[in-house]
Amino acid sequence: MLLTDQLAWQEVNKPAEGEAVCFNLKARVPLSNGQYADLIEQGFLICYQGQFRAWRNRCPHAGAPLDWVPGQFFSENGEQLVCHVHHAHFQPLTGECLSGPCTRGLFPLNFREDGDKIVVPVAADDSGCE
Repeated sequence: MLLTDQLAWQEVNKPAEGEAVCFNLKARVPLSNGQYADLIEQGFLICYQGQFRAWRNRCPHAGAPLDWVPGQFFSENGEQLVCHVHHAHFQPLTGECLSGPCTRGLFPLNFREDGDKIVVPVAADDSGCE
């Protein structure tokens, strides 16, 4: 993941294999009148096949949170991430949409490992998001 020193970071615990840890993100959303609204949304960090990935908890199709139960993102067999709205399936390591009405994959977030913790951004970066 690309890291920039201008970002403010927060620590989250490493999730166990096949699990996720959620964290809050500050986001600035443009309004139709040219103003901005500051919101709190959520990101999530997963461990899949021993690798970590951080994603925005936002369906790329409907904008709703992905988790079908709070903090639960993996399918029953643990092989894919599932959106609760339209049951779209995503590849955990790439975020690629495998099935469902997705127009794109998941929104990735920067992160870095720092000992037994993972460091993730405090604010969401909307550059590059469709």
